[in-house]
Amino acid sequence: MNARRISLVGISAAASAAAALGLAGCGYRIPVAPSGPHTGDEPTYVPFPHPAAKPEIIPPIDVAGENAVWVDGEWEWKGTRWVWQPGRWETPYPGSYYARPVVVRMPDGRLAWYRGTWHSAAPK
Repeated sequence: MNARRISLVGISAAASAAAALGLAGCGYRIPVAPSGPHTGDEPTYVPFPHPAAKPEIIPPIDVAGENAVWVDGEWEWKGTRWVWQPGRWETPYPGSYYARPVVVRMPDGRLAWYRGTWHSAAPK
């Protein structure tokens, strides 16, 4: 009798966990911009990489248009130091994509930072 009771408790706990996970999947999705590569952008050479991204609380949409997307905050190089720029809502031009900010090590060993920027999609 105890074995049956324990297995029913286990099944009940598993069912509750599955239901909670299922409900979590029904939440609101934040619209984000389509992303793509940096093409033709000139990098800024930096002496060291930026810190980790800061957590942000995403505010309600504050721009007009049904196509608004959230652009995450990013670190920006300001001459001698990294400065955090908070995320924001933007309305992209049709067919455009966002090249996310990135720091890459160049073949010569230098660090190159590419700021986040919008690009027109390449013609097909």
